[in-house]
Amino acid sequence: MLQLVFFTLFTSGFIESQGRKVFCESSELKISYSFCDSVAHVFLVTIVPCSFSQRNWKGTVFWIPRSDIIFMKVRIELWYNTAKVLDSKHIVCHGFDDDFSFCGTLKGETVNTTFHMSGVRTTFLKGLYTIIIRGFSDHSEKNLLFCVNFNLLMKTDG
Repeated sequence: MLQLVFFTLFTSGFIESQGRKVFCESSELKISYSFCDSVAHVFLVTIVPCSFSQRNWKGTVFWIPRSDIIFMKVRIELWYNTAKVLDSKHIVCHGFDDDFSFCGTLKGETVNTTFHMSGVRTTFLKGLYTIIIRGFSDHSEKNLLFCVNFNLLMKTDG
């Protein structure tokens, strides 16, 4: 399931307004997104290729955060049709010995990083997946860095 979340997060798309945008469409799937909050964002995420049938992806993230990223907690909710199937929290940046290069980025600085992902091909059932990803810069989940709502429509069982 986490592979689905990261695939969706890092698939081609430029997030620039509150409207729902389609940024990936093929015979097997359609992915659209919108922000969950009312703040304008500078955020670009790409992944090549845009397909679940591949096992290797190359991604790029370009983002200007609206708060310091010394500490970052990410909350992920995954819904399949109308059933919540995942509600998880992950600390991505601890403030020391972090695994990600964007940890330590200050408000207004540019995050621009490229990464490679690989793994086994996961099978997803036909239907609508809704993934809500919220990033917080505090433990209490009160200082919201971002909130993105992805809709992934699997057109065929994959």
